[in-house]
Amino acid sequence: MSKKENETWKDIEGYEGLYQASDFGRVRSLDRKDARGNRIKGKVLVGGSDGKGYRQITLWRDGDVKNNLTHRLVAKAFLDNPNNLPEVNHKDEGKENNAVSNLEWCTSRYNIMYGTRTKRAAKAKERPIYVVSGSGHRYFFSSTKKAAELLGLDGGNVSECLHGKRKHHHGFLFMWAV
Repeated sequence: MSKKENETWKDIEGYEGLYQASDFGRVRSLDRKDARGNRIKGKVLVGGSDGKGYRQITLWRDGDVKNNLTHRLVAKAFLDNPNNLPEVNHKDEGKENNAVSNLEWCTSRYNIMYGTRTKRAAKAKERPIYVVSGSGHRYFFSSTKKAAELLGLDGGNVSECLHGKRKHHHGFLFMWAV
């Protein structure tokens, strides 16, 4: 198991003696014995992405498996939450930086409005796009917002099309104008 200088580990609630989270934002399994009594060596877990850019770790206990967001495991292990706030914010807006020094408990609204998110969202709406009708005609619009307003469409659905989350909206296809 690789070691980092001055790294602190704490048990993960509900998985005491099985898994721990570190103040550096890592998760590890602990040495243990399986049902047959065979020794299993603990290791730092790598996990993967949850599809939205957050690190996710799969934890096992008594035959049950659960996917957990790494930043939430670290926050629960190291950060007090006396007001029972529901979300964890990444202060540097880097979803993969799960060090406890980069995390804070917060409200949903605070998390949404934090940092440059609003500015980035507004800038994305200013990018020019093409709208393609069902008959194949391409129309240029200076922004997503302008296209949605003039065509009477929902801007969120237009944005989902542009980001590959939907194929079309009200019979139109959408693409970024390069």
